[in-house]
Amino acid sequence: MALDNRQVIDQIVLRREALASMEAAEAEELLHYVDRARVAGERIGGAAQGRRRAESAVHELSLAMTLPVPTIERRVSRARRLRSSMPNVWRSWHEGRISTDAVNAVDRAAFRLVHPDSVAALDDIVVDRIARLTPGQATRWLDRWVGRTEAEESRRRHEIAHRDRKVGLRPLGDGMTRMTAEITSADAAAIMQRLSGAAHQLPATDDRTIDQARADLLVDTLLDRREGGLGYRAVVGITVPLSSLMGFSDAPAELTDRSATIPAHIVRAAMVDEKSLLYRLVTDDVGNLMTVSWLGRFSPARLDQVLEFRDGTSVFPTSSVPARMCDTDHSDPWPAPTCAANTGPLNRRAHNLKTEGHLRVRQPAPGVFEWTTRTGHTYTRTPEPLPVADWDSPD
Repeated sequence: MALDNRQVIDQIVLRREALASMEAAEAEELLHYVDRARVAGERIGGAAQGRRRAESAVHELSLAMTLPVPTIERRVSRARRLRSSMPNVWRSWHEGRISTDAVNAVDRAAFRLVHPDSVAALDDIVVDRIARLTPGQATRWLDRWVGRTEAEESRRRHEIAHRDRKVGLRPLGDGMTRMTAEITSADAAAIMQRLSGAAHQLPATDDRTIDQARADLLVDTLLDRREGGLGYRAVVGITVPLSSLMGFSDAPAELTDRSATIPAHIVRAAMVDEKSLLYRLVTDDVGNLMTVSWLGRFSPARLDQVLEFRDGTSVFPTSSVPARMCDTDHSDPWPAPTCAANTGPLNRRAHNLKTEGHLRVRQPAPGVFEWTTRTGHTYTRTPEPLPVADWDSPD
């Protein structure tokens, strides 16, 4: 029997409430799993061993849930904060009265508060208030509430936020990337004002939109490409099929960390620059980089460079740390060979856990890393083949 419109709406609402409740239950299970690991470690070796066991548990959850380690850590920390300091929000989340998005917004607001009494006051009123608001409306209401409740702490909150300033990149595809910067509001406004002023001073014959001009001016200024500038040349690793480089195909290139693809025509234009430097890497017919060996325990720069091209990022399955920022780890410990078939880039945290025995890894084939956790679960990280392309058949 088909549902009428009213019943459909009611069912959608019930499903959303059930989803929030399930996500709250998952958060509680994550917290319980990590805390249980910490307690077990403390019984064996004190606080230090407890911290390492907890970190190992976080990495195992990362593998099981296919989520980055920092994401698991944020979820566990959020659950701990809510359970201990915001019992009304914690209970309402489990009951499905507020969504996970709303809970995240409340947690961010509470984290900005300086005084525990303010957190308790927010917990008393926030559920009923934001249950009727969209995520955007809830965020704005929370921001006003924090600002008014602890107006005298605005300087301290700003100092904390300013400490966490950073610049980030988010690939968009088609050779484009979004750059973000967390900086002071005054500096952001001043930069935008200066870019807008410079864009409006461009000749009338310039056919770029104001947005395009501002973006170009930002890049030209940072890379010193303005008239009279010396120009800044970054070292960017790119892999590209030879057929694309020679113009026989348009198969895209890739950054070595696999974070973005680069259209072939952009790479061909860059190759015209006399200062561009090319290396030849030999792959099989599907793009797997052939192995390289080296005598000695510590990997030389050339082997590290080969691993950067082959693996791109840390070989821990859920890590996106670029290979150039990782340790070069032996899958089988030294004195096993120092070669591409027995080494791989590994981020420091996973490397330490592996060294201490919390994680085990083997490399059954070059670039294939099989990880085993303390619970016996196995997770495999396979390589992303380097870009290859078919050569056009002669006419």
